[in-house]
Amino acid sequence: MSRPKRAYGYVRVSSDDEGGNNASIAAQIAAIQSRAERDNVQIIAIFEELNVSGRKLHRRQFDAMVAKATSQERPVDIIYVYALSRYARRLLTQVVSDHKLEQAGVRVISLTEDFADDANGRVMRGMIGVMNEKYAIDASIFTRRDRRGNAQAGYFNGGPVPFGYQARTVAVEGRKERRKLFLVEEEAAIVALIYDLARTGLHGTPMGTRSIAEHLNALGYRLRGRPFYHSNVDGILTRQHYAGYYLDRTADSAGRKPSIDESIVVPCPQIVSPDIIAEVAARRAKAAPRVTPPRITNGPTLLTGILRCGAPDCAAGMTIRTGKSGQYVYYACNAKLTAGAGRCGTRAIRQDELDAIVLSVLTDRILERERLIELLHAVLERSDAADIQRLENLDRVRREKVAAETRMRRLLEMVEEGLMSPKDTMFAERLAQHRQNIAQLDATERSLSLQLARGSRRIDQDTVARFGKAICEHLKGDNPALRKAYVRLLIDSVSVSNDAIYIQGSKAALESAVVRSGNAAMTMVPGFDRKWCRLQDSNL
Repeated sequence: MSRPKRAYGYVRVSSDDEGGNNASIAAQIAAIQSRAERDNVQIIAIFEELNVSGRKLHRRQFDAMVAKATSQERPVDIIYVYALSRYARRLLTQVVSDHKLEQAGVRVISLTEDFADDANGRVMRGMIGVMNEKYAIDASIFTRRDRRGNAQAGYFNGGPVPFGYQARTVAVEGRKERRKLFLVEEEAAIVALIYDLARTGLHGTPMGTRSIAEHLNALGYRLRGRPFYHSNVDGILTRQHYAGYYLDRTADSAGRKPSIDESIVVPCPQIVSPDIIAEVAARRAKAAPRVTPPRITNGPTLLTGILRCGAPDCAAGMTIRTGKSGQYVYYACNAKLTAGAGRCGTRAIRQDELDAIVLSVLTDRILERERLIELLHAVLERSDAADIQRLENLDRVRREKVAAETRMRRLLEMVEEGLMSPKDTMFAERLAQHRQNIAQLDATERSLSLQLARGSRRIDQDTVARFGKAICEHLKGDNPALRKAYVRLLIDSVSVSNDAIYIQGSKAALESAVVRSGNAAMTMVPGFDRKWCRLQDSNL
């Protein structure tokens, strides 16, 4: 007697409608079992694919089913699917899979399409496959278009909600719920604390992500029920949203992902000042292990990483070595230590002596009141031209914003008067454009207002004097980590030869630091990009 026919069932539900025929998993399984019972076919297994698009070239359950069906054991004779669209939404996948299964003697039966088992049936399957792929492409285009319009209108497109926020529904349009991000005060306070620790730490010295995670866990803080780790603290410190906006890079209708400059700017509540975010990002980028080795960032040696040999044709780094059984510590040319005395003739210099010389140059010469005033002459005589330009830009932006709001109001009035339908695609596009334009103008207005507010803090000679005195106190203090941080802030390199010591820096570093400090007390190391002295200047 021949054995009864056996079959696999395959069911799939996509994350989007894909042009219809998206019956539930339970409904598809029930239909397959009913058809198998009617055909007197034994169902061996049913493969379920949840929230997976049929256009994917590789689907875990689908690929496993085809592999088993075409194996040498030939476990089944039939594969049941609810509809051909559940089987595949890509013609290439359908044709290749059909060929494999046909070679293995396995027939694919669609419950909702009655294909004859002949040449005409294969042609019809191909035509339906083309139509299914077209439906899927159209659905993805409509989805991307809707997502871009959603972002342009200032709505949240979904995905993981950043720590510090929650997504709330603010409008319902048909079946679509439009959501925006709102602050969660308790979480936002933790985010602000994390940035504060990364910026100034507990005692004026910035903390790393692991130290921040340990500190937060010790205080009993949790990341939505989970402990803090290096990875999630790093994620918070690199999250774009906290500055008050984020970039939506949904692909356009052609499937092209926009560049950063072409991204849609979506506003959200601000938790941390953009200046603080930029400062923390710059400090972390410079301290990253790929840029600066941890031994240089965290080590106690004052001049590690900025000290170089000044001998001609050498310029190697100088490292620490000891003498007289560790009684003395020296800076010595690394090339001389590794390649021998013939490689470099620069003599070693005692660490305490060179450190004292460098600190003396900073405190007695560079940070001396009259010298500072001379170096910061450009800052002290800063004209009001920049503020005048900002005021003009602010006035222009405000006028453009009023005009944009007027145009959007007129567009809405046309809908109210029945001159245009709200379902008109042109209306939706124009409304989204106006909303995006207003959001961008509003962000520009806030930025200019903030710059003008900061510009009111003028730098005078007393400010410069207080700045120099505060840094000198830190350089002479008993906190080696803070002293090293200020030395690396103000000095780019120290070059030592047998005849001279060259200390290289730039006025740009001082200008940045004094402008950042303003009239406030110096309780932390100002952070900024130190790539400021490519060439020699007067501050050698």
